Amino acid sequence: MENMESKHEIAPSRRLRALGAALPFAPTHQKQLAIMVKLLEIKEICRHHDIIGAQVAAPDAAWRQKMIGAIIPHVSESRQESLKMMIQILEMQEVFSNFEKFKEMSEWTQM
Repeated sequence: MENMESKHEIAPSRRLRALGAALPFAPTHQKQLAIMVKLLEIKEICRHHDIIGAQVAAPDAAWRQKMIGAIIPHVSESRQESLKMMIQILEMQEVFSNFEKFKEMSEWTQM
């Protein structure tokens, strides 16, 4: 008979497992990369369970940054640093997202 707990576990994708395995060998920004891997794992879990419904708009990066900023004063200094890194990661994601949108727009106008 199948274990009930294993039924609800979601194994990370091969790509995430490979990235996680490479973390100890990252010369710099190891902590930020580890946080990013964990965020990607959470994203996979959410996608798997279809938590974000089609009718519910996902919060934007600015909303997430404000929420994390509101939490920072209420946690320990070590946690504050981790949360500040998360804000930086969100900012980087927003830059990449904007770059992709710009790239798509420029391709659209060239047609």
